[in-house]
Amino acid sequence: MGVSKKLVFLSVLALFLSNCASSKKNNTLSFADHSEMEAMNTSLPVVQGIKTINDVQSVGFEWLPISHPERIDGFVIYRTQQDQNFKRVGVVRNPFATHYYDDNLTPQTQYYYQIATIGKNGELSQMSKTINVRTSFINPVENVFASMTTPREIKVFWTPHPNPSIAKYIIQREDDQGKFVNIGAVRNRLFVEYFDRKLGDGQTHRYRVIAEDFEGAKSLPSAVVIGKTKNPPPLVNGTQASTALTRRVQLKWSPAEQKDVVGYRIYAADDLNGKYKEIAQTRATEYIDNVNTDGTDRFYKIVAVDKDGIEGNMPQEAIKGATLPRPPTPVITKGTIEDGRAIITWEAIKGTRVRDYAVYRFENNSHSKPLRYGSIIGTQFVDKAMETGTKYRYQVVSVDGDGLESRPSKEVELRLDR
Repeated sequence: MGVSKKLVFLSVLALFLSNCASSKKNNTLSFADHSEMEAMNTSLPVVQGIKTINDVQSVGFEWLPISHPERIDGFVIYRTQQDQNFKRVGVVRNPFATHYYDDNLTPQTQYYYQIATIGKNGELSQMSKTINVRTSFINPVENVFASMTTPREIKVFWTPHPNPSIAKYIIQREDDQGKFVNIGAVRNRLFVEYFDRKLGDGQTHRYRVIAEDFEGAKSLPSAVVIGKTKNPPPLVNGTQASTALTRRVQLKWSPAEQKDVVGYRIYAADDLNGKYKEIAQTRATEYIDNVNTDGTDRFYKIVAVDKDGIEGNMPQEAIKGATLPRPPTPVITKGTIEDGRAIITWEAIKGTRVRDYAVYRFENNSHSKPLRYGSIIGTQFVDKAMETGTKYRYQVVSVDGDGLESRPSKEVELRLDR
């Protein structure tokens, strides 16, 4: 109901009560079925001139004074609803009373009342004319809005309700079954905002607000509004991963078009369908993953992160990178001693990857530290530093442009005799 009507009701009702302080509600009596036979005295005065003022959950009554109050002890009030029997809801034990109120009613509901006088011996007068009453309502909250870009929360705000009897606001959100459920309350008529927190990114929700007065009466629901949390950054595009670097994988990607993206998170796994773990954060659009193993596949997913810390959705597809395998292992074709010198020959490795070769020479036991002869361009090594009676073992490796060596060839064992 409007503010002016509410204020008029309160003022008039207060006047009613002050004029007849002994009029009160009596809910302790058992309800009697109006249809049952009750002792009636048609000579008793009948209540006339009944007027009502309707509120949200209560109704105030006023009637004309009884001309011969000495003949009665008071009044009985009956109430019913559609298709129900009248039942006693109150007794006023004062023959001079002219007012009554009935509360704890349901808003926007039709009720019917009758009032009778009570004689000295407990008989009832004829019933008054039936009074048709419909409880009022509190107007809905107006100008409700919901935010659309707040990170991980939605702000719901509205105009203060003009009714000064409003004690709080109830905020409702629609659930998955389409039912509006209470999610919070604001306990002041002039405090007109609520934050729905701990939401997911890019989520949309529907809200409405209900005002409640100091007596617990609720307003009609407000119009439904839609709120939305901030979207996560878009997927990262143009991701590339190297497959020809030694013990590292270089990642590159296109910069995000969203202006508030401040960085990127790199996730990696050793298997395509494995668990992806964060390995780095960077503001750049490239990253070097130092793998430190040869011939290893790595799988990557890169997501953008905005200034609010919101991370983009994880891509469905991963990008495959790999480190270079070791260069091909040389095959020794000859190992002999000629003129007191060891001569080791091997097959040339085709292709452009191998830069040169290196030979490892071991003396006597296998645990000795070998000598390395590197930067061999051809496919032959001559050892001129052999000592008589000493056993030597030789291995050959190929070396690529990054200095990565192949696995050693099979050993050749030689000994220079006297």
